[in-house]
Amino acid sequence: MKIEDWFHTLRNKAQTIEEKWQKASEKERLQLAEQLFQLRQVSDTVVDLWLQFEEKLSNAIRSIKEMEGQLPAEEKKTQQSQVNTEAPKAVEMKKTADGKKKDHSPETNLYEPIFRRGEGFYHLRMFQDAKKCFAELVQKSPDWESGRLYYAYSLLLCEEKELAFREFRLLGRTASSPTIVAISFNAIGCILAEEEQWLEAAQAFKTSLEIKPEQEEAKYNLALCYLRDGDAQEALDELEPYLEENEHDWEAQMLWLRAAKLLHTMDQTVEWSPPKGLQLPTRDLDSDTLQEMASLYETVGNYHRAQICYHFLAERLPKDGWTWHGLAWNTWLIAGTKRALTLVKKAISLAPENDDFLFSYGWMLLFDGRVDEAIKAFRIILEKNRDNRLGQSGMISAYEKLGDTQEAKRLAKYFLEDAEPYVRSLGYLHLGRIAVVEENWRLAEQYFQRALPFAEQLWEIPIYLQLCASKLGQSEMQTELVQP
Repeated sequence: MKIEDWFHTLRNKAQTIEEKWQKASEKERLQLAEQLFQLRQVSDTVVDLWLQFEEKLSNAIRSIKEMEGQLPAEEKKTQQSQVNTEAPKAVEMKKTADGKKKDHSPETNLYEPIFRRGEGFYHLRMFQDAKKCFAELVQKSPDWESGRLYYAYSLLLCEEKELAFREFRLLGRTASSPTIVAISFNAIGCILAEEEQWLEAAQAFKTSLEIKPEQEEAKYNLALCYLRDGDAQEALDELEPYLEENEHDWEAQMLWLRAAKLLHTMDQTVEWSPPKGLQLPTRDLDSDTLQEMASLYETVGNYHRAQICYHFLAERLPKDGWTWHGLAWNTWLIAGTKRALTLVKKAISLAPENDDFLFSYGWMLLFDGRVDEAIKAFRIILEKNRDNRLGQSGMISAYEKLGDTQEAKRLAKYFLEDAEPYVRSLGYLHLGRIAVVEENWRLAEQYFQRALPFAEQLWEIPIYLQLCASKLGQSEMQTELVQP
């Protein structure tokens, strides 16, 4: 029997026990528990045998290299892991566990079996067991720097951050290996970043790069700290040379796109040139990168390139409604309702519970003059949730089209009672547009001014303010004052 088939059989046994457990009698559960115990013994035996094999294999490779004169003065082992710096989203800190043995002294050879065993547990992601091994190693051989580095990472991955932080700081101050010092400061930066201490984390990454300038993880992490701290330009300055060396690092590509988007929202006049790998959307790009590119292109009004991104995403993720919705929305902005409706219907069929997709369908119909059909779509949304702001916004716009400004005002005033400032601003936008329809320019201007703090999201506001200023006979100089 092949080893793959043997493990497949073991997995099936474990799954069968899990499936039988809920409906099993007390006697049957005792039998299933005995089977689980036997499987656990098998698992422990396999791990022990693998560790023995790994130790023998490593020794054989080292001996052969010594005989051939190929063994370097210092051995290097690298292990990468990732820890989130925030909840859903987002981009992750890159952490490197890279260890070097200080020497091949008799003491090192004496405790090497402990190191190998801990290393094996670490690579199997059995971090509690790895932590016990490296704790014993650090106690018996405190100067073994790579062992202490593994110990620090094992603590970190066991959620013992304070102890891990202390070990990394000790290594940063005392290690003789520049590589281990640099990696320790990188790890310190990651821990600080998880606490959102961006300034302190950035300083740790800078220290890491001063010691080892070629350390790619610290370069990426420094850029991420700049972005999280709102320094979009500094993030771009760090990422551009990084992407020259790591053109296909999709995480760094996403980070660059987010920094560019943030910079655009802060200063719409700034000019920037994307790195080579991001100059045009291609099928080779990672899905998350394509999604970020689409978002950036939509922000800057380049709907054709956003449409290309969503086209590739819909090819790759044909069962995800959001890909078809993105393709539909940008197609509508470019070519109108006729070409977009089929695409948005596809999105709705894949995610019928998503009211955003149904709203887009109604919105497209509304601007195509099919007001009655649009109202039906908005009412479906409101039947499920009468306080749905999208459905209400659609109905307000539909009433505007029908000339029923009193009903439109009645709905819009509900927005002004909301606790969210953005929703209240949306209400002022609606009321301002109704005042424009009624040609009450002074009242319209007052409403738009109250919505102005959210002009980045409600991009029509500056345009309406300029229109009001023109109608009220104000000068060009005055209209410039209302630009966001």
